Amino acid sequence: MRDRLLMTSIVAAASVLFLAGARAAEAPLFTTEDGGQTFVYHSRPGDRPSGVAAMFGISPNDLPGFLAANGISDPTRVSSNFVYRIPNGAARELSDRVTALERDNARLTRALGEAADRGDTLTKEAHRASETAAAAEARAAQLANAERWWLTAQILIVLLVLALAGTGAVTVAALRRQRQAERFARTLAHEAEEKRRTTLAERQESGRRILELESKVKELESKLGPRVVVGGRSA
Repeated sequence: MRDRLLMTSIVAAASVLFLAGARAAEAPLFTTEDGGQTFVYHSRPGDRPSGVAAMFGISPNDLPGFLAANGISDPTRVSSNFVYRIPNGAARELSDRVTALERDNARLTRALGEAADRGDTLTKEAHRASETAAAAEARAAQLANAERWWLTAQILIVLLVLALAGTGAVTVAALRRQRQAERFARTLAHEAEEKRRTTLAERQESGRRILELESKVKELESKLGPRVVVGGRSA
């Protein structure tokens, strides 16, 4: 509807300009006010309000509003040289569109500024993400190096445990052999003590028998009487 009104206003303006060109030698057909948003038309003899309205593209449905805007209560009593003021729909539509475009331009400018701010924010976030990724890579490299060292340490620990186990086994075997040697030494000492005791008992028994024999010899000597000593020997 607005586009149709705009086209009607443009056609009316073109018609008025055409008539103005045809009457170029005469006084101007109309002038403008309010920066071109209002046509000022001085009626001529024979002009009717409806004809003036039609000349400027005003539809019959809008004729009452046109008459009221110009203070006309009786269209049949309008004198010549009456000053009509007709809104320039095309200019006003264009002005409205310019205003809307300016608002859209301001909105787009704000949106562009916000987009630029978001772009800066995203750039900073990307930079921080890059730094975080670099730090994570460095951390991963450190962890990988630590893992390699930990694997080496585990191998060394296993070797140390095996060495300690071997040393423990050797120590246990040595202690076992030492205990066996001690038991063998105690056994030998016990056997030697037993032999010593047996030998001592045998010696005591031999001494006792010798004493008994000497006692018997003395008894025999006493029974046989004094012995004759021949050549330093008793007979």
